[in-house]
Amino acid sequence: MKLKTFCLMMFFIIPSFVMASESVSTMATVLTELNHFPSAKHKKSLAAIIANKASSENEKLLAKMISEIEHKASTADKEKLKTILSDAAETKAVKIIAKAILNTMHKPTANDIEALKTLID
Repeated sequence: MKLKTFCLMMFFIIPSFVMASESVSTMATVLTELNHFPSAKHKKSLAAIIANKASSENEKLLAKMISEIEHKASTADKEKLKTILSDAAETKAVKIIAKAILNTMHKPTANDIEALKTLID
């Protein structure tokens, strides 16, 4: 019985921590294509996330940060990103986005790009 419960938990609960919302998937795409700053097309996609009532507050905050990146995140944004990363209640997907923004220097690191690709539908 315990094995059956564990298997059901692995099938239904664990994927919800990694599955990406449409907002997260869009941000992951923008970050994988980022080169110094987001394009006009990317900024339009990010603005839609910010305006979307279905986006979480942290998703909106991350979208705003990405739209304002000029080579790297601002010092103030880096502090907010560290707060998101230390939040035990935040999803793994949002933390992947936050880490990629935090590590961005002209573009995300190769390791962050690999992690971001797991969030793209």
